[in-house]
Amino acid sequence: MSNRLKEVGERIRQARKTAGINQEKLAELLDISTSYVSDIENGKTNIGLEIFMRITEVLQVSADWLLMTDTPTVSIIHNNEISSLISSCSNEEIKAIKNIIKELNTLTKSINKG
Repeated sequence: MSNRLKEVGERIRQARKTAGINQEKLAELLDISTSYVSDIENGKTNIGLEIFMRITEVLQVSADWLLMTDTPTVSIIHNNEISSLISSCSNEEIKAIKNIIKELNTLTKSINKG
């Protein structure tokens, strides 16, 4: 099972729950079986383009967000999500996050050199 399929499936699950619908309702809206929805959300199956497009329409999410590939548009999505998360943090939490990011950057540079 591909990690990418699992990641996409998890984002589909997240979008479904945000939309307030269960797997049975999503299956009905997509005209597929509930077990197929489960397999998609668990990353157990490849998704055909037609089903993928219907998922984006039914759940009202962008394909970029579901796929989260390494593109400028996805970077903007990540930045917006981070900004949204940080906006609800206290100053102390923001300082802690900043320190974590600095440490992560230092560690990543160290690993890449070695």
